[in-house]
Amino acid sequence: MRKRIFGTFLFVLLGLHAVQAQQGAETVLYNAKVLTVDSQFTVAEAVAIRDGKFIAVGETAEILKLAGPNTIKLDLKGKTVIPGLVHTHFHTHLQAEDDYGAEVGNEKLKMFPINFRIVKTKEDVISQIQNVMNAFKFKPGEWVFFSLTPLSIEQMNLLWEGMSRYDLDQATPDNPIALSLGVPSNSGMFVNSKGIEVLWSKYGDFIEKYGRYWVGADGKPDGHLEPPAGRLAYPLLPPPDPRDLADIYRKQLEDMTLQGITTVSTRLPDYSVEIYKLVDARGQMPVRFAYGLQDTFDTPDMNRLKGIKIGQGSDKLWLISVTSGMVDGAGFGWCTDLKRNDKGVTNSPSFGALGMDASNPQAEWYPKGWCHLDIEFRGGPKGKGAPLKGNYFPEWFGEVAANGLRSANTHVGGDASHRQLLTMWEQIDAAKPGAVKGWAMDHCNLVNPKDISRAARLGVMFSCAIGVGGAGNIAKVFGEEAAHNFIAPVKSMLDAGINVSLEGSLWPSLEALITRKDREGKVWGAHERLDRATALRVVTNGGSRYVLKEKEVGSIEVGKYADLAILDRDYLTIPESDISEIQVLVTAMGGRFRFVHPDFANENNFRPAGALILTREQIAQRHQKFESSALGNRG
Repeated sequence: MRKRIFGTFLFVLLGLHAVQAQQGAETVLYNAKVLTVDSQFTVAEAVAIRDGKFIAVGETAEILKLAGPNTIKLDLKGKTVIPGLVHTHFHTHLQAEDDYGAEVGNEKLKMFPINFRIVKTKEDVISQIQNVMNAFKFKPGEWVFFSLTPLSIEQMNLLWEGMSRYDLDQATPDNPIALSLGVPSNSGMFVNSKGIEVLWSKYGDFIEKYGRYWVGADGKPDGHLEPPAGRLAYPLLPPPDPRDLADIYRKQLEDMTLQGITTVSTRLPDYSVEIYKLVDARGQMPVRFAYGLQDTFDTPDMNRLKGIKIGQGSDKLWLISVTSGMVDGAGFGWCTDLKRNDKGVTNSPSFGALGMDASNPQAEWYPKGWCHLDIEFRGGPKGKGAPLKGNYFPEWFGEVAANGLRSANTHVGGDASHRQLLTMWEQIDAAKPGAVKGWAMDHCNLVNPKDISRAARLGVMFSCAIGVGGAGNIAKVFGEEAAHNFIAPVKSMLDAGINVSLEGSLWPSLEALITRKDREGKVWGAHERLDRATALRVVTNGGSRYVLKEKEVGSIEVGKYADLAILDRDYLTIPESDISEIQVLVTAMGGRFRFVHPDFANENNFRPAGALILTREQIAQRHQKFESSALGNRG
């Protein structure tokens, strides 16, 4: 790191930005410590902004010369300024429906909950479904979706093994109904006989070839579906009216500005794309949004891939990929080549299933995890999985490449899934060199270090969650070597020339990139620790490349969008253990202030129109949750 002296450099700018500078700045931030995160990690003192972009970066005395009588001037008194953070895997639409769903209600969400606090038997589940069917007069033949939040392994297993479609038929014989079962949600689906009838009528040939579904003692589908068959119902569900959900989607994006996030990325179903388009059309996007189209995989019609253009959209909402959504599950669903210790730990039905021990029957059903890429993967208790005749995944990825598209925003959890996916992509690259360059995998939960060089040769990107908090469980289940070497090996990836971006709770994740410590202070994978500058590059520069906007966002440089965050502490000098506690004081996107902490607002008498001026506690208080969670949502 070094400090560059800017001086007269500011006044020899060419083209548009020179003109803007002559016209004067709309906003000037000065007396600051500006971490530009440019190619040299320059530290400046001030920035000038006009028309949503940085028009000058340099020393306070020179930048102040660009201020006019109407310029907003903020004396930051030495506070640190960084580029806006880029979060490359956060299910914003699901979180919006969870945190603010009660504002619109289940009927408008087109999603109905089952209260698992009172579920002990399958009759309890059937009764609740029947109550919903009686309360809402659905049209015959209309799909009805039930969101699920099981509270125990026993409840998960009740839905998977203790019930069949015939149980669901007791509640509603005339309407197809769907219950999400997977972790993540679209890893599994449970439908009644009407749902089986509709799906087989529409996609029977596809399901029989590509599966996966369970069969009962009668030799017929019992209602349990796994990908790709389990994904087919989602596009058939009645979509919410975008006008009903636009405000809660906007509110959830506002929440993200408290972390200094100015750009976010995720995969979206078609219905959510339409909602975000409405928010954008209203001029209400508080962050930039880069998304992957999910229903291009969920609908078995590869003609949908034709005519799609990566990059289409606006400067606040644009398409960066088509995505298969996921290729394995989470926790016990990670597809792995590692040997499992059956005396590991068990916590919650979702991610605590990392333990995969004998008390969890699903770990016995899936000894290698949910390996969706593997045609030999059957799933379910012995004898229940129908055999497959074809593997849809490599065919779909091949068609993506043939259409010149990009695959990203895809959940890839286990080391075997990374290996299998890289093998598929290598085959595509061999037939069409360069076709998979820039494609991406998300999460980095378990990555075999041997596969890093393979990914580097292909030019594959990674979006990583730094899961060292759960490394102790990984060590118990898979061994110390895996815990030290397989969990988010970011430094090894960067050293190999791979682009890496960040996901998760960003400030704790930044700290974990630097310390690799769990909550007890134990270091996991010390050789993967990053210095502070490199870690900040991951969540800014790396994110900008993931969302295909390297020239527009990711650093504080003249000509780029004025996306930034002001911090309450000096990121470069505070103790490493305090990085997770950094509080963002101000977030700006395109020069417009989107969040101001109340303390900063009061100290500086600064309350810009349209900015969110709330604490974290006040944000939590405005959430109006309903009986659901991201486990049960339909995205």
